[in-house]
Amino acid sequence: SSGINAEYGDKQRHGLTNLYLPDAVLTWNSNVCKGKAEISNLLATLPISSCSVYSVDAQPIQEKAFNNKSVMICITGTIRFTSFPEKEFAQTFILHKIPDTNTMKISYDNFRFMNDL
Repeated sequence: SSGINAEYGDKQRHGLTNLYLPDAVLTWNSNVCKGKAEISNLLATLPISSCSVYSVDAQPIQEKAFNNKSVMICITGTIRFTSFPEKEFAQTFILHKIPDTNTMKISYDNFRFMNDL
């Protein structure tokens, strides 16, 4: 359920890097992190948050686009960091199927506050 995923992401971020491919790219409000180490460092700097997910959409990506089976996930909602006002966000990420497994991992992730334009 999205409530479980939001709870995991809000309070147990240290485990999130296991969801990323080794060469994954995360763009967090225009800050680009390349690779699991940089992603882990960024996630570790974020304060504790609470999150509400309003919409989730998933669309398959043609195999030719990424030379593997992939799915694009789009999420919108609100997030509140400790001592900061609530903000709307949009997140889009791509899951790649790992060959010869039933596992998918994040290759690209883009998180953006929507009301900071």
